[in-house]
Amino acid sequence: MLLTDFEYLNNSEDAFKRKVALQIKTLRRQNQVTQEKFYSETNINIARLESGRVDIRLDTLRKVCYYFDVSLSGFFHGIY
Repeated sequence: MLLTDFEYLNNSEDAFKRKVALQIKTLRRQNQVTQEKFYSETNINIARLESGRVDIRLDTLRKVCYYFDVSLSGFFHGIY
């Protein structure tokens, strides 16, 4: 079955969101930080980001990367 352009973009957008969410979760676990600790130190609800169902703002992603001491390019290098 062939997908329309819109269906393809929709599917690839969902897949991308899941990859970003998984990368955030991986960083948090590698650094042995709980969701509660991350929230108390940043006031960012990382559980929502890790769900992959929300659009993450670039500024929020920058703060996540800063917290875990990873560059934005390094963050995305881990995805692709």
